[in-house]
Amino acid sequence: MMEKLRGYTHSMVWKVLMSVIAISFVLSGVAGYLISRQNTSAATVNGVEISQRLFQQQYQSQYQQLAMQMGDKFAAVADSAEFTNGLRHSVLDRLIDDELLRQYSKELGLGVGDEAIKQAIVMNPAFQKDGQFDNAVYQQLLANNNLTPDQYAEIVRQDLVLSQLMGSLLASDFLTEAQQQQFVKLFFQKRSVRLATFPVADLAAKQTISDQEIEKYYNDHKAAFATPELVKVQYIDVNKDKLAKDLKVSDVEVAQYYQDNKSQFMGQAKQHIAHIQVNTQAEADDIYNKLQQGADFAELAKKYSIDRLTAVNGGDLSWVVAGQLPKAFETAADNTAVGAYSKPTKVDDKYHIIKVLARNEATVLPLEEVKSRITDLVRQDLAERKYFSVEKAVADKAFEDQSGLATAAKEGNLTVEETGYFARDDVPAALNFSNVISEMFSPELVQGGMNSQMISVGENHSVIFRVVDYKAAGTKPLAEAKTQITALLQREKAENIELERVKALVAKLQAGDNSAVEFKQNLTTVYAESKNPALDKQIFAMPLPTAGKPSYHVGVDQNGDIVAIALDKVEDGQLSAEQQKAFVSQLMQFRVNDLQATLLKALREKAKIEINQEMLDQLQE
Repeated sequence: MMEKLRGYTHSMVWKVLMSVIAISFVLSGVAGYLISRQNTSAATVNGVEISQRLFQQQYQSQYQQLAMQMGDKFAAVADSAEFTNGLRHSVLDRLIDDELLRQYSKELGLGVGDEAIKQAIVMNPAFQKDGQFDNAVYQQLLANNNLTPDQYAEIVRQDLVLSQLMGSLLASDFLTEAQQQQFVKLFFQKRSVRLATFPVADLAAKQTISDQEIEKYYNDHKAAFATPELVKVQYIDVNKDKLAKDLKVSDVEVAQYYQDNKSQFMGQAKQHIAHIQVNTQAEADDIYNKLQQGADFAELAKKYSIDRLTAVNGGDLSWVVAGQLPKAFETAADNTAVGAYSKPTKVDDKYHIIKVLARNEATVLPLEEVKSRITDLVRQDLAERKYFSVEKAVADKAFEDQSGLATAAKEGNLTVEETGYFARDDVPAALNFSNVISEMFSPELVQGGMNSQMISVGENHSVIFRVVDYKAAGTKPLAEAKTQITALLQREKAENIELERVKALVAKLQAGDNSAVEFKQNLTTVYAESKNPALDKQIFAMPLPTAGKPSYHVGVDQNGDIVAIALDKVEDGQLSAEQQKAFVSQLMQFRVNDLQATLLKALREKAKIEINQEMLDQLQE
């Protein structure tokens, strides 16, 4: 297997679901089911389907994560077609990568058992309360994320297998102790220097630049003075969310909505269930007979049930709702009276005796419990109606009055916003949508005098605008560029003059004249902790001091000033055993990332990957 691993490397982005999605895993013998194959595929990898349902789940999960991470900034990009299309392709690429790695892991014979999956779930902090696994929390998270136990078990299984693959890659690539020490010496090498800085600003101001030099530089570097086409725009933003903020919802409206839509507010029917799980029919029959003779269900569960997650609590699965458990299990529970227990029931390849501790039928939730939710629903409904009304009124008035947007804004009780000049690659966030940009720079609108059509830039979000001024692309005239070029050439001349002067001074130093340069700054820098990359790059490229004498270098610092450097001392890097362990771990991760990138590239090159482009095209419409 190591030879195979050495033949590839891979770049993996599979981190997503373990801590983001929560589930319930109640029964052992977890089946290897993915999403239902009734869905058309988003892609196929070597004949294996990636379903559209899985793709959409992953897309929504990633979308929500980004929204949480970016906060208020997210709204500025979320409505952009480029953003959503890019995110869709990114999610699909990741799913393809995961499938390639899953297939490769299977080819290598990697796998995990059901007990390992159970352990991973029990140890997941998302399912714990006060540091202990909590079955109720765990089941609620399952319902929240619309996952079945089998689906999540397969997710965990794949994650563990991929972790095995990662471990194999790490095991196949290692550093000897001597190599580790050498890396430490180099990465944490310490150099002590003295610096003498020679500013060039005053000298630059004294340089004379002729018109001929300026013109020559301008002609030789015209591309540097190119100017893009620029527009200045007025616009009206019509946004349902903004309109909703000012809307008030009365108690009467809430009560009426509740009366008209009670079916939307039904609480789920649920059962409080316990079970005893064993491997064979004979074991189940024996336990059933003990129950018939009056034995305590909870005590039998603690003693005999192989589902150790629930056995410690007398087999208690807490409250469950329809769809959380396998069909055969639910059917047996549904046919069992409260307080009674079922006959032995086969589920997958195990046997269960199920006790119904309590049962709550579906009922309409009280108004007070759903009032906040209804208020939001009514407000959104009112806002949507207002949005379409305002959008139409503004669009109609803007079409009628092409002299500006003021009357259209007044019609919708909105305001006209105005931008400064901007180019295609610097569009303000409020207008940064591909369909808006293409219209904004169209010949019809840049000529001015026309309002655009109302353009949809997202769900219940539209923009209408007019170009109030336009500057064509071109080249900055020499007259405008002259000051900039003069300063640049003055600086260039001064740097060259000062560089040669300081080199001559350093030559005197090397010849034994220690008074030639006055070093005023002492500096000690470490390679791995560079704070001034421009200067440190020069320092660590200098030859080592010899025979107790410093080595010298003349260069340019980050400010463009000339600097003379005297390198006095070089010390090999040193770390404690604990620090070295952490450093080598990080270094190995970088090395494995390189291996991962090559592995995935190789797997893609030999794989047959078919992407459902029609699906992606429809999503982009």
